Amino acid sequence: MGILSDANPMAITGIVVLAVLLLALALWYWRTDPSVRLLLGSLAAKDSSSIFFLRGLFVPNNELFSKAPEDPRNPASGLTVHKWAKIPELYSVPDVRAIAEMLQLVLSVNSRLSFSLLSGETGRQTWSEDAIAIGPHYKSLQILDACEPKLVTVRQPAAFRTVQSSELFEAKEGHDFGLIYKGRHPASHRSFWVIMGLSDTGTEAAAHFLHAHIKPLARLIGGGAFAAIISVDTAKGWEGSVLKSLQPKPTWWRRLLYKKLLLKLTTTPWLKA
Repeated sequence: MGILSDANPMAITGIVVLAVLLLALALWYWRTDPSVRLLLGSLAAKDSSSIFFLRGLFVPNNELFSKAPEDPRNPASGLTVHKWAKIPELYSVPDVRAIAEMLQLVLSVNSRLSFSLLSGETGRQTWSEDAIAIGPHYKSLQILDACEPKLVTVRQPAAFRTVQSSELFEAKEGHDFGLIYKGRHPASHRSFWVIMGLSDTGTEAAAHFLHAHIKPLARLIGGGAFAAIISVDTAKGWEGSVLKSLQPKPTWWRRLLYKKLLLKLTTTPWLKA
C-alpha cells in the first residue's frame, strides 16, 4: 500500500490546508510587497484618501474651439468650427499621463483608495489630507518648501538643487530632470508627494520611473522621506532615464545588500515598465 493510504486523513487535510495557506501568503507577498507598502505609507492604508494636485491651464472666457466636418456623413466635406463654452480649466497631456501612472501604482496596492483632483492654485492652503502634486506648479513648490525634511529646492533658470550637497541639476536643450519627493507636513503630519520635471517630459518620466522601479526604490529607501532626481533624454523620454541622486543616502547595509539594484538604476537606461 502507498504511504498516503496509511496516513491519518486529518493529517493529510492539515497538510493540504497548510500548503494552500502558504501559497496564498506567497501570492500576497508577491503582489503587495511589504517594502512597497512601507514606502507608500498612508497611501497604502485601507480606506485612505488622497488629493492629486494638477497644474490648471485656463483659457480666456472659458471657451474652446474644435474642428469637424460640416457633414458628419461625409468626412471629405468642408470643415466647420464648434465652440465649447464653460470650460474653466484644462490639464496638459503629460500631467494626466503622470497621474495615470501614480493611480495605477497606488491602486495596485490599495484598491480602496479614494481620491480627488484639484488645481495647485485652488489647493494652496490644503494640508489636512495626504496629497500628490503632479507637475511644476505652485503647490509642488509649496510642498518642497513647507514639508520636512527639506531635501531639494527649485531655482531659476530651471534646475533642481540638493540641500545637503548643493549639487545642481540644470535642464538644457535635449536634457531634462525629474523629481520624486516624499515628505511630511510638520503641522498636520500628513504625507505629501511631488512628482515633477523641469519640463513636461521630466514630469511624465518621473512618474513612470517611480511606477516601474517602485520595488528596488522601496528596498533602498525603506519607509522614510526621500528625494530622487532622475535625468531624462528628451528625445527618448522615460526610456532614456537614470537615477542621478537619492537623498538621503541609503544606509550602508541597504547599499551593500541592494548594490546590484542601485547600480542598475543609476547606470542602465530602462526600456520597459
